[in-house]
Amino acid sequence: MKVSYNWLKDYCKHDLSVEILSERLTNVGLVVDTTTPIDDDFCLDIEVTSNRPDCLGYIGIAREVAAIAGSKLIIPDVDYTTTSESIKDITSVTVKDKELCPRYTARVIKDVNIGPSPEWLQKRINSIGLRPVNNIVDITNYVLMESGQPLHAFDFDKLNRKKIIVRQARNMETMDAIDGSKCTLTPDMLVIADSKKPVAVAGVMGGKDTEVSDTTKNILLESAFFEPRNVRRTSRKLGIRTDSSYRFERRVDPKCVDWASRRAAKMIQEIAGGQVAKGVIDRNYFKKEKTNVVLRIPRLNNLLGIHIEKDIVKDIVERLQFKIISEKKTSLKVNVPSFRGDVYREIDLIEEVARIHGYDNIPTKSNIGVKLIQENKFDVIVERVRNIISGLGFKEVITDSIVDDSQNQHDSIWSENSSIQIMNPIRQDEDLLRKTLIHNLLKVKKHNQNYGIDKTPIYELSKVYLPQKNDKMPEEKECLCILGEEGFLSLKGVIEAIHKRLNIAHKLESAPYGFNLFSHEKSAELKLGGKVLGYIGELSKDIVNNYDFRITPSIAELDFDVLVHNANLESSYQKIPSFPTMIRDIAVVSDEKITWADIKGSIESLKIDYVDGIEFFDVYRGKQVEQGKKSVAFRLIFRADDRTLKSEEVDRLQEKILENLNNTLGVKLRT
Repeated sequence: MKVSYNWLKDYCKHDLSVEILSERLTNVGLVVDTTTPIDDDFCLDIEVTSNRPDCLGYIGIAREVAAIAGSKLIIPDVDYTTTSESIKDITSVTVKDKELCPRYTARVIKDVNIGPSPEWLQKRINSIGLRPVNNIVDITNYVLMESGQPLHAFDFDKLNRKKIIVRQARNMETMDAIDGSKCTLTPDMLVIADSKKPVAVAGVMGGKDTEVSDTTKNILLESAFFEPRNVRRTSRKLGIRTDSSYRFERRVDPKCVDWASRRAAKMIQEIAGGQVAKGVIDRNYFKKEKTNVVLRIPRLNNLLGIHIEKDIVKDIVERLQFKIISEKKTSLKVNVPSFRGDVYREIDLIEEVARIHGYDNIPTKSNIGVKLIQENKFDVIVERVRNIISGLGFKEVITDSIVDDSQNQHDSIWSENSSIQIMNPIRQDEDLLRKTLIHNLLKVKKHNQNYGIDKTPIYELSKVYLPQKNDKMPEEKECLCILGEEGFLSLKGVIEAIHKRLNIAHKLESAPYGFNLFSHEKSAELKLGGKVLGYIGELSKDIVNNYDFRITPSIAELDFDVLVHNANLESSYQKIPSFPTMIRDIAVVSDEKITWADIKGSIESLKIDYVDGIEFFDVYRGKQVEQGKKSVAFRLIFRADDRTLKSEEVDRLQEKILENLNNTLGVKLRT
């Protein structure tokens, strides 16, 4: 924000030089980027952070200067004389959307003389880089810069039926803006309309048809509060950014709405000779809520590591225009003014005291105690899992929690309830909380494919939001979703690697499970200790075609909390074997309904000491295997701890395994 050094002194008398003022403002968080001489004045370019919209006006900056310099804040008088004619007999205001416009005020000023602004006003406008237009427009700009509250003046005689209606735009309505652009409006935009058409886009820009011109005699002065997110979306959609929209986006002070209107009315009366109609139309739908915060002095001193007396704390708080409601020996109860929406916790007040007291007064070495805490299990496992998956060649992605309706077009992984819809979404087509991470990862793969990258091995570890019955708060489930490009078995191997590296005692069980997301032949439900861990599958042909994937990916989504619950952080070690292994690759023929888990379980049930490993590596269906059957190939690894096994011993063990498979599952050796 550009600030005139001389203009600023109207609201706060001080003897700080430009250089010292710039330094002091920077030290309290209002960074002065540049100081530019302009005639007998200086223009300070101040960086105002998004949480301090109160400093987007001269009075807000002056409030900070008064707190720094210990001087008094000067607020201009806004009293003026009115005619006997009541505004309620002249015009009316109807607000149809109270959420998007919780406050709207209107004043009517008649018999104004449009002309150039006086020299002092033009000089003020020029000093901050604006261009003088005429006295009415210059006054609204002046008050905007003074208070941070945007205003708009309509040519009252050009308003159809001389009324104001605040409503949402109708689809494909159009309006010619003051800057000459043609605005095509949509129903999610708020407009100020007369009885016939839009005359302004709320919070963004006025219309050309009702702008103040040389022939204007009577004006309607608007001052309002518009919902920040709606102004931001509208401004972006229309591609129009103004000083007004910049302030509305960051939230104006609701209590300043009427003050700014009165200030402008008084100036118009003095400069343009207008006659202000009696009264004001004030449509105010704000609830009268007060923010009170208790500030504990011992808490403040403990956090800052220094001792500040209560009287000093009280003085700083009051200089910042906070009101002390009551005080005790070691605490203050503080009422937060409406212009400080960023202050609502004790720690916020402590920060206010610290910055005005001076961060340079806080020693770099202090007696603040530092207590080391042990990392919690969840964080340790998150880091370990990330290292495992990244080490296997996967890239982590972070996607939006707010999604479109595509997640409801297929079977749900975790919940069949309808997705939770959010109010006032940033993008109208994305207004649901995600119930799964799968669709987000598929979109990432599609995006990369569009740029020529066919294989995108990725994963995401984040929350999904599962709807609950009776409008209860959603269940926030921490999920791990992995998308692999090397096939179903390769992805299952990734999950087995995680299972092994986390030292999970429970066996990883898998069973066929049907989702229309996945291929029926290559999909499974995964369990640990009887609890569902998650689901894995190769993407079905329909989904592959929907996304137009050139390579069919496999994808898994796991309940990360189940992994954390079963993980064992204590490392275990085993002696390096002294004797070699003997390996036998075997292919067996089984019924289609027999799973690999059944075959492996049958082998493990024999509890043969010399079986060191069982590894699946292939399944075959084709001409060489009769219909309704499949060939499963796996590897048996034999080893003894005390000697080298003989071939005859391994043959006998192999026969025992094949015999048990035949007896329990009807599985036969493929010949």
